Amino acid sequence: MKKNELFSLVRVLLVPGLLILLGLILLVYPDAASAMISRILGYALTACGIGAGVTAVFSHTGRIGKAIAAVVLAIVGGWLVSQPLLLVAWISRFLGMLIMVNSGMELVYALKQKRNVIFYGAATAIGAILILLPMTASRLVFSLCGAAVLIIGIVMLLDRLRSRRWLPEGDDPNIIDAL
Repeated sequence: MKKNELFSLVRVLLVPGLLILLGLILLVYPDAASAMISRILGYALTACGIGAGVTAVFSHTGRIGKAIAAVVLAIVGGWLVSQPLLLVAWISRFLGMLIMVNSGMELVYALKQKRNVIFYGAATAIGAILILLPMTASRLVFSLCGAAVLIIGIVMLLDRLRSRRWLPEGDDPNIIDAL
């Protein structure tokens, strides 16, 4: 295989291959995306804590407040890096509580008014599921995203392979190569 053919093939297959790989990772291990987001946030908070600490050292005013902020940012950032899935779990629990309280009040009101309670009951049940199984929503969302990315990558790969123009070898003696 010639060097140009190899580069052409890599250029055609690289993006669909990476999309297929990302889709498979999200589909098989959906917690990877949640953990990555939490770790990136943790590293950013730790970096901000270090920056606040440096600012506290070289600042003339407000050293104590900046030092406290630096310590808090570094602790929270370190906690997020060491326990990345706890952030998603607590956010899901908090959202579940909000959904359950709001839809629960609407459910009671709908029962008193003798209205249809199916949607309010379903929303209350979803809130309870988020409280009891907090990672379920995150895993479902990232699994669905992984399936979508996988399908997009496969379709893109098939489209590129089908529409690729295969040039002849170039052994025609009537063509003069300038190089």
